[in-house]
Amino acid sequence: AADGLEAVERLREEPGAFDLVLLDMTMPRMGGEEAFREIRKIRPGLPVILASGYNEQEATNRFAGKGLAGFIRKPYRMAELVEVVGRVFRTTG
Repeated sequence: AADGLEAVERLREEPGAFDLVLLDMTMPRMGGEEAFREIRKIRPGLPVILASGYNEQEATNRFAGKGLAGFIRKPYRMAELVEVVGRVFRTTG
């Protein structure tokens, strides 16, 4: 999706079509925190990986206790993304 609002709309239209969400903290039209809240309303158990240029602690503190599945710092390499996604799927089944 091009932005947070589009991501939420697409998930709302086809909630079963997604296995995971890679969510950027800073997006146009709807930021990461608001998009995360909306995603949780639609599919509470859907794994969400947060991508951010902020350091991990600073970024994930905003999501503490809310079920964030993982974090990846931008910019990232494909191998790093594969590692984080693999770790999430190994732990969430």
